[in-house]
Amino acid sequence: MYHPGRVIEVLKAGDKEVDSADESTQATLDMWDENILTFTVSKKLEAKIKTGQIVLVDYRPDEKFKTPVPIHEIVKIISGKKALKVWNTYRDMFERKKRKAENIGQQPAQSYIG
Repeated sequence: MYHPGRVIEVLKAGDKEVDSADESTQATLDMWDENILTFTVSKKLEAKIKTGQIVLVDYRPDEKFKTPVPIHEIVKIISGKKALKVWNTYRDMFERKKRKAENIGQQPAQSYIG
């Protein structure tokens, strides 16, 4: 399972305004369901990721844990029309769920571990 998000900020170990205990890179994302979360960026994408991009986060279970724990790693950067289509499809679905829940006086159910 993967979830799209829009990059708000990239946090690199070598950045002037970041003190880091390691060399990893994280990115804070505005997720399709209005959550704001920070994830590790795959080493292969660290040099390419930028604010404003649409990315996919790996939510598959990490096999090194007995209980299912999501991997939580940014593994793809999507651009162009494809990025807009993915983002808008997820956001539209979330808005429909939100309106439906509001009509019956409930909060929309969170659809993933986050």
